[in-house]
Amino acid sequence: MPDTIQAHPLVLSRWRGDDVDDVLEAVRSSFHELQQWMDWAQTMPSHDEQRAVLTAGHAAFEAGTDFGYVFREASTGALVGGGGVHRRVGPGAVEIGYWVRSDRHNRGYATTAVAALTDAVFDQLADVERIEIHMDCANVASARIPNKLGYELSHTEQREKRAAAHTGHAFVWLTTRTAWTNRPT
Repeated sequence: MPDTIQAHPLVLSRWRGDDVDDVLEAVRSSFHELQQWMDWAQTMPSHDEQRAVLTAGHAAFEAGTDFGYVFREASTGALVGGGGVHRRVGPGAVEIGYWVRSDRHNRGYATTAVAALTDAVFDQLADVERIEIHMDCANVASARIPNKLGYELSHTEQREKRAAAHTGHAFVWLTTRTAWTNRPT
């Protein structure tokens, strides 16, 4: 995967240790909302904890096992969210996850970032034939993203409740290399 992905009006850049202050500020500003949906946001990380996460993510990127990105506005450089491509859904597949800070919602940033990540996966990872996006069924705002992009709702699955608003049921959206390549634009 590339270190940087241009996705106007965003730039997606791989995680780096020097992003720690910007990540913490974005998480802090949106903590209540993130805590509702993200299992990693159940406690506010300390500076050292967040740096360790970014450092581990940098190593995973180098190893080709996980690809974490921060999302920045191209015009201001402000960190507006993050996401990644995760090899945790089986052979030939990856999962894309994402979040956008609360004060930047409704600007199309998540849709833009997910489309760019999907393009990059199919351009760069020859072994991937399927991309999945998972979210709790109650997270209606997040579910609009894969739907807008032409991902198909494959099924719902039971899962452990790991965040405050989780229902214990998750949507699983997917697209394939063929479907993505042949989608109407």
